[in-house]
Amino acid sequence: MKYPLVSIIIPCYNHEKYVVEALNSILDDTYPNKEIVVINDGSTDNSNNLINHWVSQHYANHLSIKYKNRSNKGLCATLNELLELAKGKYVLPLASDDALYGNTIEQRVSILEENEKHGKLVLVSDALVIDENSNITGQSSMAINKGDKLKFKTDIGILKEMITNPSTVGPISLINKTIYNKIGLYPEDLFAEDWFFYQRAASIKAILFYDKVVSLYRMHSSNTSGGNISINQNIRLTCAIKTSIYRNISWYPTLYLKFLGVKKLIRVMLIILKLRVKRTLTNN
Repeated sequence: MKYPLVSIIIPCYNHEKYVVEALNSILDDTYPNKEIVVINDGSTDNSNNLINHWVSQHYANHLSIKYKNRSNKGLCATLNELLELAKGKYVLPLASDDALYGNTIEQRVSILEENEKHGKLVLVSDALVIDENSNITGQSSMAINKGDKLKFKTDIGILKEMITNPSTVGPISLINKTIYNKIGLYPEDLFAEDWFFYQRAASIKAILFYDKVVSLYRMHSSNTSGGNISINQNIRLTCAIKTSIYRNISWYPTLYLKFLGVKKLIRVMLIILKLRVKRTLTNN
């Protein structure tokens, strides 16, 4: 088997408690041709010192490590910068509070290599859910949003899921970088990137599902999927979902799917309205 370069790209923001665990998990995977690319996006905690110390300890592993520490630009801008720095055929986005699991990179690369000729450029899998102390609290990150894995068996099912109820959370994707030539980079005005990316990838039938746990997805009070996010964060996240749907509807290949997109857009706008009313009542 050939081993094309895989770039594990890590955007870090205030994850001093978790970032070393994320980096160590990359070493635990035995795939022989990989690089690590990290950007510290203006963290105000001790993340920068911890990453620098980890990098200084692991240069001897003959593993390419690129690290950049700079002021805050936001997640999507950071992801785009990471993509520019990454030299691999494949990229594996890994949030600095999550971790890889199960030694699966080689298996996933092999699947995408075999299916590239069929236009499959993104391999989506699953993750275990862990808490702040790395205790396993759930067997499937897809279950958080009540994802239906049966829908992931067909291209149309994947796109329906991505429009109505994306359940692809956590570091569960391996991505052929050429897809960004087809769907564009991450819009830097968005608070979150996943709805935008997965909807566009599914619209061109580029997603393949591999039903295997490949990572650990951490649920804690300060991430955007946590139950304790502020009303303002919730509004920003929901507005990003609205914007993603609005920009992607023209990509949906049928009138029926466009109709589903409009329905979802209306529901999301109502949620935003309710959140803003709640914020006003809370502030009064």
